[in-house]
Formats: sequence, C-alpha cells, structure tokens
Amino acid sequence: MTMDIYIWVHHREGLIEDVTFGLAAETSRIISEKGEIGTITAIAVGNNFVDPLRHLGLYGVNRVVHFKGREADRYQGEYYAAILAEFMQQENPFAFLMAHTDETADLGPRVAALKGLGIVTRAIDLKLGLHDDVVAIRPIANGHLSEEMYFQCPPPYLVTYLPAVLNIPEPGSGKDAVVMEIEMAKQVSQNLKTKIVEVIEASPEDLDIEEADIVVAGGRGVGKDGRFEIIHELAAALGGSVAGTRPVVDWQTLPYERQVGQTGKTVTPQLIINCGISGANEYTAGMEKSRNVVAINIDPKARIFRFTDLGVVGDVHKVLPSLIERLKKEKAVKERA
Repeated sequence: MTMDIYIWVHHREGLIEDVTFGLAAETSRIISEKGEIGTITAIAVGNNFVDPLRHLGLYGVNRVVHFKGREADRYQGEYYAAILAEFMQQENPFAFLMAHTDETADLGPRVAALKGLGIVTRAIDLKLGLHDDVVAIRPIANGHLSEEMYFQCPPPYLVTYLPAVLNIPEPGSGKDAVVMEIEMAKQVSQNLKTKIVEVIEASPEDLDIEEADIVVAGGRGVGKDGRFEIIHELAAALGGSVAGTRPVVDWQTLPYERQVGQTGKTVTPQLIINCGISGANEYTAGMEKSRNVVAINIDPKARIFRFTDLGVVGDVHKVLPSLIERLKKEKAVKERA
C-alpha cells in the first residue's frame, strides 16, 4: 500500500519558507518509520512563485499540486478550505501536515470541519504505533509537559506543527518534483459567505511578527510602561515590528500576539534585535532560526549570547539612543540625496 501524505507549502512574496522543507523532512521520517512505499504531495496556493516549485523534489517531494488564479493572490480561509476539501475528496491521503501559523490556525480547522477530519494543532511529533495507532504529541503546561493525542478516526489526519521543531534538511540530489497546475474554481467563490472587500496594509511596526523581515524584541531588562518606548522607537527607525518575551506580555506592555517563544509565536526574520532578554529556552525556541541575530544585554554571561551573530554587552537604555540617533541621521542623508 502506498502512503500519500500532503504538506502545505508556506510561502511569502513568492519565496518558499524554510518550514516547508522541514515538513518534507518530517514526512519522509514518518513514511520511513512506517516501512511502506510513500509519496509526498506538496499543496501550493498562489501565483508568481520566485522559487520554482519543482525544486521541492530536492527535499523528497514527489508531486506538487499548484492551485493558481486571480483568487489565489490573497488568503481567503473559506475559499481555500473549500478548494482543498474538494480536491482531497478525490484522493483521500493518509495525512495533511502544516506548520502552525496564523494562516494555518484558521485554515486547518476549516478543512477539518468540511471533511470531518481529526485535527491536532501545535504538535511537536507524530508517531505511528504497532497497532496502527496514530498519535500526535503536543506541549502543555508552558512546555514543561507533553500530552499524547490519539486519533480515534480514519484518515486523513490533519496536524499543524510548531515551526520550531521542524528541522530544515540540506537539499538532496533527487530529481525535480512533478508539478500539476490547477485553476482555482470560480464557481466555488460565488457561493462563499465571506469576501475580501478591502486590504489594508499594516505599518511595519504593526505587522504580524511572523511576517516581518525585521523584529525588535524587548524583555524584562528593558522595563515596563514608559521605559519600553525605546523598543518602539528603534523599530520605527528600522522599519521593523515590535515583539516581546512572556514577562512583557504578562505586564500587558504588549498584547499576546506579539509574544515570541514556545507559548507565543515562532519568528524567522532576516534580522532580530533582542534587547534586555536573558535568553531562556522558552524564548529562544521561538527565534533561534532567525537569519541574523543581535542581542544587547548588561550581563555578559546571558544565555542569549549563545544564539547571536553580534552581541553587545551594555545597558539597553544607553546603547539604543545612540543607535536610533545614528539611524535617523543616515535616513535623513538618504532622503536629501
């Protein structure tokens, strides 16, 4: 029997995000442990991919199903779910794996509801037992404990993984994946109960931290209330988004959706600047895969420095004003040029 597993292609501005490759690696592991012949199908929705979808074959993907069309330019949960449910009706895969993001936190339950599937969100592992038990493992108690969630239903099984547990493999020497392109059905969009009326772009500072290219994160060492304003000032100067640790959110200095960590969000920006953050595991698990990591902390032995490309030992409230002033001067020079 062939085990077919779907993975969701996460992408932004036409570029395939690293978590997609991590999903492919996780799927290969599941198929290998089951000891069966398996195929990996990547489901991509969108137009104008800069990264060729066929190159997913280098990560073990056998086939890419690419839904495209005018309706694919913007995420619309009701529409996407209807398209996926209709397609899955024809194939009935063993499982559908996604990374857990704001988008899939909406899309996954929609697909599960339409198809009557079992779903486990924010998982860290998926195991296949000796008696065909399918068990998803997910953290509880702020990551100190984990629970086993047994699927008491037939496949397909829908699982969203915490991005931090998806290890990114090196590309292999396999052949390109077969790409099957499908025009998104316009007749489906005519029966939707919701529609996009207007798209309002967020300012860089208000942008979702999972989507931002630059993130400025503040921790307990920055201080609360007025003292935290320095983080907003630096983010504004850089055109970045503001984030924080759990204590900052507990103080209600920032809303929960701006928390980075195991109990918050996982971010992978091009640049993250960690200010006054000691670097507890709960936090670093949510940012350690960022491309460039900078940390400013008064304690030279702070754990955060283990994860940094550039570390500055110093008081945030003495270091950042000079940095902000320099950034403003450079911006003024560019505007005059």
